[in-house]
Amino acid sequence: MNKIRWLLLTTFLIGSGTAGYFAVEANSESGEFLDISHTGAHASLFEEYHDIYIGKQLRWTGDQMPTVQDINIIKDDGTVLDQGDDSIHIELFFDPHNETDLFYGFSPDMREIVGDYERPNDFKLSERTTTIVFKVTLHETNYQFDLDYLQIEYEVNDQEEAQEIPLRSFVFHH
Repeated sequence: MNKIRWLLLTTFLIGSGTAGYFAVEANSESGEFLDISHTGAHASLFEEYHDIYIGKQLRWTGDQMPTVQDINIIKDDGTVLDQGDDSIHIELFFDPHNETDLFYGFSPDMREIVGDYERPNDFKLSERTTTIVFKVTLHETNYQFDLDYLQIEYEVNDQEEAQEIPLRSFVFHH
């Protein structure tokens, strides 16, 4: 009788351990975004040009490609940068061809690239490396950088996730 108990207990423990291992492994393999670029614009560009496009490359580490549900820019005070901000206006896009580093002024080549941008809502990644584009319009020339991080909300393997990507000193170089 003791042998049967030990056999059942051992089988149960091994089964539970194996199931736990695979559950943790499945959750840890969902992936994350890694910041792989440090593009920015010199503050003087905003005095000469109205709209400046700044690309930020990210790399996805997971096996399954995510669908980005939404991206928000969070300020130092914890609030979301909204379209009504008096100091700065930023629109976010994905560059599906990963061709954006820093654009200002207008050229036919630039217009073609910008014309292919896609909105971040329900954007399905098709490649591991992707470029998020910030279309920045500065309303105040003495703007004090107060952008803290990007909050990316995405879905992978039918599970909703969120991740923060720091933005310290991203937009402006003085």
